[in-house]
Amino acid sequence: MNKALITAEGLCLGYRRGPNVMSGIDAEIRAGELLCVIGPNGGGKTTLLRSLSGLLPPRSGIVLLENHTLYGRGALDRRRRARSIAVVLTHHVAPAYLRVRELVTLGRLPYHSTDRQDRDAVQLALEQSGITPLANRPVGELSDGERQRVMVARALAQEPRILMLDEPTVHLDPPHQSGLFLLLRDLVGRGVIESVAVATHHLHLALHYSDRILLVADGTVETGSPTAFLSDQRLEFAFNDGTERHRLVLDPRRGWFVPT
Repeated sequence: MNKALITAEGLCLGYRRGPNVMSGIDAEIRAGELLCVIGPNGGGKTTLLRSLSGLLPPRSGIVLLENHTLYGRGALDRRRRARSIAVVLTHHVAPAYLRVRELVTLGRLPYHSTDRQDRDAVQLALEQSGITPLANRPVGELSDGERQRVMVARALAQEPRILMLDEPTVHLDPPHQSGLFLLLRDLVGRGVIESVAVATHHLHLALHYSDRILLVADGTVETGSPTAFLSDQRLEFAFNDGTERHRLVLDPRRGWFVPT
């Protein structure tokens, strides 16, 4: 088993003035893996990912980046955390008037580096995400697929160890969805990023491209390989509404649900 980069123990999560979304949760993000966080709508995928990334303090429990806590007394400050964890959110803010290179350069904010170091890091991020030809294009002229790669490049410019993405394929067509996941696998495979964690409602992408899955449903978390989840009925149980009339069966080859 690869070493754990982020470890969560006994998490109780919720939002201000709201009920608990989940409690008693343990989870890990390990080195050398593409981890997908899946589950039915409203199950807590985004909530868990935000807490693991340092953006949502738990009501109780701990989140560690190796030996450093992300919350409470002695927690890593925002700048140090950003040098280890980069986050690409669903509703990203990408000013249309900026050019691609300018937007990617914003990823250098956690560093007090020289102009040369910043330029080199930005150029490398453009190359690693395959968007060098777009460097001088206004962001407002890009397609959704191109813009999503730009947001990944901005995250890579942070030179993080861990990349976390929340629903990165939500506005993409199927070829661009697969293309983005192939890019993420390549980044981990080449050691550009130590680990990638993705919250997604696209089950077929998780089953086909991830190394490990976290299934978040009914306030609980289960983990395993895609093969393990396909070998039993945990996914069908989690995603069906419990009524025989609407029961759907998972097609393991295609990775989506079909009527019985």
